[in-house]
Amino acid sequence: MELGLELQRRGCKVNVITGQASLVGHKKLPSRGNHEGIEIKRVWCTSLNNNKIQGKAINRVTFTTLVFLHLLLKKNPPLFVTSDPPFLCWIGMVLKKLRNRKFIYLLYDVHPDASVKLGYLKSRSLVRKIWDQINKLVYKEADFIIVPGDCVKKTIERQFGNISHKMIVIHNWADGSFIKPINKNNNWFCKKYGLNDKFVVMYSGNIGRYHDLETVILVAEKLKHLEDIKFVFIGEGDKKAKIMQMAQDLRLKNILFLPFQPRKYLPYSLTCGDVSIVTLEKGLEGLSVPCKIYTALAAGQAVWGLIGNGSEVAEIIKKYKCGFRIDQGDVNSAVRNLVKLYSDKELLATTKKNARKCFEKNFDKSLAIEKYLEIIKKVQ
Repeated sequence: MELGLELQRRGCKVNVITGQASLVGHKKLPSRGNHEGIEIKRVWCTSLNNNKIQGKAINRVTFTTLVFLHLLLKKNPPLFVTSDPPFLCWIGMVLKKLRNRKFIYLLYDVHPDASVKLGYLKSRSLVRKIWDQINKLVYKEADFIIVPGDCVKKTIERQFGNISHKMIVIHNWADGSFIKPINKNNNWFCKKYGLNDKFVVMYSGNIGRYHDLETVILVAEKLKHLEDIKFVFIGEGDKKAKIMQMAQDLRLKNILFLPFQPRKYLPYSLTCGDVSIVTLEKGLEGLSVPCKIYTALAAGQAVWGLIGNGSEVAEIIKKYKCGFRIDQGDVNSAVRNLVKLYSDKELLATTKKNARKCFEKNFDKSLAIEKYLEIIKKVQ
């Protein structure tokens, strides 16, 4: 929605088709709405348990099907479709064939490859083969394909040939005027949870299958003797119960689990840490870029990249000296790097300043919006 609002403010007419909010306890919203001039259509879809593979798959299929039926009868402005859910891009391809409707594909995650790595699909299954063939058609028919980093771009080109003429790298972003460093003494969130005098290692976001968080729990166990180091997890997801159980089994008192925070609290929750964890499960490098890297940089946090070498996150950390990177599962290296930052206040301060400088130079919202506008003008 943030992208839509910015485009609307710059003169684009934006209509959004979405589903109902999926957060537990969230009230049902009207099927139609308007938000600052953006017309919103909320289609019905199943609301099975997203933490189970079958439920998530059915929800995505019903949503995609109903979006397609809705668009089939509508006029022909250009479409802007994302890879979440992963079948949504097929709508763009079909409508391009049937109605010659232009479409831009915003690719967050490379499927079915990511689904295979996460164990949803077998690598040699018929479904995977069919999916690959459909993807070829999607990439062929798309007017432009926007990817979140050079590593993802290289993955697509390796699989489907050189389509550089239509692939555009636009990094995800954060709003640097909304998320910016705050001294802990001026941060009510720190005071509320007793974090002012702690060295805080924080993970904030979806606690899901894409992320190696088991390693973080094992690192916390190794550092439990240092009472002023606190590990904070903010968020929900299908892996949360597992890591909470790990922490309980290890009797760890240096971990704090909190739910998702309202958006208005983010300037305070995201800046209460010293080190921000950005992670992917092994093998997902080049298939996805964690959005957390951008809010971590905006907040001026040192970045702990729990991610493979050669990934987008690893390149950012290396180039701008804004944290450290270790392989997934490398507990001892993580402990050494965290203790180094914990012990050397000057190094920590420099690393955090580097993070914010990196953000301002490369990943502020205004930089990305201008790139999106350039692409959209070409399909109108």
